[in-house]
Amino acid sequence: MPIYAHDDKVSLQLSWLHQFQFAGFYAAKERGYYEEIGLDVTIKELKHDSHVVDDIVTQTSEFGVGRSSLLIDHSNGLPVVALGAIFQRSPSVLITTDPDISTPKDLRGKKIMVTRDQSNSASFMAMLFSDGVRLDDIELQPHSFRLQDLIDGKTDAMACYLSNEPYLLQKQGIDFHILNPADHGADYYGDILFTSQQQIIDHPDRTKAFYDASLRGWKWALENIEEMAALIYDKYNSQQKTLDSLIFEGEALKGLAYDEQGELGHLSREKIETILKLYDLSRLTSDQEDSLDDFIDPLGLNKIRLKLGVLSKRGDENTLKRWTPLADYLNRVLQDEHIEIVPIHFNRLNAAIVSKKIDFLLTNPMNYINMAHHYGVSRIATLNNRGIDQEQPTNHFGGVIFRKKAMSTSPEIASLKGKRLAAVNANSFGGWVMAYELLKENGLNKDDISLSFLGTHDAVVQAVLAGSADVGTVRTDTLEHMSQEGSIDLDDIELIHSMKHEAFPFMVSTSLNPEWPFARLGHVPEHVANHILTALISMPSDSEEAIDAAISGWSVPLDYTSVRTMLKRLKLPPYEHLDFGVSDVIEAYRFWIFLILFLIILLLVRNLYYTHLNNTLERKVRERTTELSKANKHLEELAHTDMLTGIYNRRYLIETAENYFKVSQRNGTPLQVLSIDIDYFKNINDTYGHQTGDAILRHFCDNVQTLLRESDLFGRVGGEEFVICLQNTSLSGAELFAQRLLEQVRGLSYIDSMKNNVTFTVSIGIAELQSDRSFDQLLNRSDQALYKAKHSGRDRVKTL
Repeated sequence: MPIYAHDDKVSLQLSWLHQFQFAGFYAAKERGYYEEIGLDVTIKELKHDSHVVDDIVTQTSEFGVGRSSLLIDHSNGLPVVALGAIFQRSPSVLITTDPDISTPKDLRGKKIMVTRDQSNSASFMAMLFSDGVRLDDIELQPHSFRLQDLIDGKTDAMACYLSNEPYLLQKQGIDFHILNPADHGADYYGDILFTSQQQIIDHPDRTKAFYDASLRGWKWALENIEEMAALIYDKYNSQQKTLDSLIFEGEALKGLAYDEQGELGHLSREKIETILKLYDLSRLTSDQEDSLDDFIDPLGLNKIRLKLGVLSKRGDENTLKRWTPLADYLNRVLQDEHIEIVPIHFNRLNAAIVSKKIDFLLTNPMNYINMAHHYGVSRIATLNNRGIDQEQPTNHFGGVIFRKKAMSTSPEIASLKGKRLAAVNANSFGGWVMAYELLKENGLNKDDISLSFLGTHDAVVQAVLAGSADVGTVRTDTLEHMSQEGSIDLDDIELIHSMKHEAFPFMVSTSLNPEWPFARLGHVPEHVANHILTALISMPSDSEEAIDAAISGWSVPLDYTSVRTMLKRLKLPPYEHLDFGVSDVIEAYRFWIFLILFLIILLLVRNLYYTHLNNTLERKVRERTTELSKANKHLEELAHTDMLTGIYNRRYLIETAENYFKVSQRNGTPLQVLSIDIDYFKNINDTYGHQTGDAILRHFCDNVQTLLRESDLFGRVGGEEFVICLQNTSLSGAELFAQRLLEQVRGLSYIDSMKNNVTFTVSIGIAELQSDRSFDQLLNRSDQALYKAKHSGRDRVKTL
């Protein structure tokens, strides 16, 4: 169902001409994803006289596709906001047809054709700086968008896309060289979808909807490359590309789009900060300290979106005003989650939990206990409230019974009989239940007063001051906050049954109970709840967000037994059908009961303790000796083992192999040494990532060990280099073993997280113990044999 009228028009400004680089946006438009949310989206390709950032800042377009240089614009005061990274790795490269240019340093004094934002691209600058080239060392030319200018020599190098121009040059048979920033350690973001801060403020929901629809389009485009290429060929082919070139472009870009978890759009704060440091070193950013909070995905589009339901005790506006700073803090420190505050009225709590419209709940302890009883809600933290003067934090609260000061009767509980009493809600713990218990303790029931529930604490206070209620009850801190806000004068208020509690900073009429719990709903994963808990407990009491929210942070969950006991005494939900009996007494006074039982048991076991003391000490000595022996054995294993593969490490292998060498020399028995290297292993790391490379090493070692005898020695001596020592084995036997190993490795494959089927081979060199004077000489000869195998075409065995 559309969330906007169908005439809600927005535009997306591209950073280049139409091509597969922007396929996801075309897919979202042509497949109706934008239309489904009620948006009429115009997709505009780049013109020679336009600049994407200027168009977005001036509201000429609502959304744009930019690059990492957006950080420079943001630092220099332009109100731009990054929503998500379309490509986790940049496809932007420099291409030259000049045979004299093979490294970045060869660009000194040369002409380079780039767009305005490409000239400030982090990957482009990092590549130049890696070879000591400054921007002043080269001549930048405005991009003509004509590849022929590079071919004709009108420029020495041109900013291109790895997925585009190389294909066109290959088709024309033109020799060229690519300067890829990724080859020089500059593996930064490619296209970044962005908007303006004004769009975020004025249309946050529309921005979220546009982003989600766009990401949906990208997922479809990358999963259906040939169909997507045909769509671009038919409707967006302003460059007159062939269908094959569009398919080639799509396949190339697919490998750049996903992060390590296989997700689209992710923006890493750490990666952004690395790019910003590069710009700072280049003096392209302002000297003023710049916050990234309003730049990096402020709507949490690429995070797990979570909703924190907050009991709207003072109305929705006040609830949002007070608790939005808490969400701002959490969104600043959480890497994977984004919190949104949702005010919830008393009578809508149950529905919000049942429908899973919220993920966490901040409410009074009575509501928490009720929700925990019925829905399995569990507390993870307790609020630390802040005194009005920013001092005396407290994690307890109470109820306040008050009246307008002009009244002449005694301010005692007994004087309330027959009076009009305004309260917040039947389920308001501070705004009714604690006062209700005090009334009952003083012999008053509901029938003795004229009770009305007004929905919010503010409404109760205003009713008393306006004279429509004789007496009111609200939770502690309400009167002080309203006075601080200027809505009431405390001199007009008189407390009934005023009490004092040590170090408690607010006016109070009742006993105190633990503050509001921060609770997790049952559908929230454990690790997500742990992230939130860690952030809450780490919240500094003097942080700007804590001060704005009038809190002093959070503590581990308190014990809410006193609240449960009160609800049982008053027969309130969820204990309205229970009688208060022996078990309740035990629960209410369990500390003292446990203490007395403990002292009795302590006296009974005292004699037994001394009797068995010696036996206990002896047993502990034996246990510690056993533990120490196990620990020493574990440390010895760690000292021998390569942590990644689980086989012997280089030091232990060399030590043991030297013993093998001495035994074979003394006894005249054969000894064969095999040096093994995984072929093109660097390409595996570069293509599939180091995580896949590590998995290949483990996979290889696991399979090799299935071929070894117990007496054979196998260890890792380098990154992808291994050594096997075969005792009492002839040279022909070693060669047969090596061939069997080659064949087994050829049949191995590994499926990585991106569903790539990775295969590999190995090269093997063999040396037999002859007149070698040391194991090092023997190992050196096996390495020479390995060298021959690698330079004879790899995937083979050579003997020296």
